Amino acid sequence: MKIKIKFLRPLSDVVGKKELKIDFNGTTINDLLAYLVDKYPKLKNEFFLKNDELAEYICLFVNDKPVSALKGVDTKLKNSDEVLFFVPISGG
Repeated sequence: MKIKIKFLRPLSDVVGKKELKIDFNGTTINDLLAYLVDKYPKLKNEFFLKNDELAEYICLFVNDKPVSALKGVDTKLKNSDEVLFFVPISGG
């Protein structure tokens, strides 16, 4: 299946691109995370805590819906889905 992936900074800096279009053989967000970490090893430190759990500050959206409102990392992906990764910026 074909998936479009968008990254906002600082994740786009790690990947070197703001957008990827990939042919993806996995089925879930968890599979996509594994694929991305394999292709871009520096993302592991961005995505995961030391216990290999997804960091709470990583925001993931599939087709404009947060995965937290879906099935989390078990959210199923389908052809032509768009996945957005970002880290919210806070400050005062």
